[in-house]
Amino acid sequence: MKTEAEVPNQRLKEFFDWATRRSFWDLNVKDKKVTDYISSLLTNFARTENLYKIRDQRGRRLETIVEMLLEAQEVAHTDYDLLREREIRRHVGDYVLFMTGMFREYTNRLSITSYYLQEGSRAYWSVSEIDRALYHPEAVLFQELSTRFEFYVGGLNYLRSLFFRDRGDDDPFEGFTNQLRRLV
Repeated sequence: MKTEAEVPNQRLKEFFDWATRRSFWDLNVKDKKVTDYISSLLTNFARTENLYKIRDQRGRRLETIVEMLLEAQEVAHTDYDLLREREIRRHVGDYVLFMTGMFREYTNRLSITSYYLQEGSRAYWSVSEIDRALYHPEAVLFQELSTRFEFYVGGLNYLRSLFFRDRGDDDPFEGFTNQLRRLV
């Protein structure tokens, strides 16, 4: 039996599974691994605390891409913790995909879109290389996400335009969160 907290999360997951499949099908993306991954990403980031889950070695929450990339570099050069580096770089790719796909106007307004697109693709490529070195089968998925990163960003932007009304709010996150609450 599901707890009360799990029911909205399950409904949200079902919504994002359906919305992602439908949107990406319209764009002729029929790769189930890609659509499942993106749907899970959306479900995960619907909880804003997951946007900033990466912490540095002192436990301080990292809030910018630059901070996260510096932490990944620090981990790679001092700790040689490949799994930690992978976790950080995957989060960077996920965060950038989400932000530029769902909140493109926000990243444009801050003039960070081109930087984000470059770093998001690079982050997923790094994850694919780490996965390849560790013989993880997900290497192919992350290589695909890296290679067609801008296309998948566009796919998320298309999904947003289909299922979320743009209210022109000063805070785009609040409008998105309010619309999600109504879904579940």
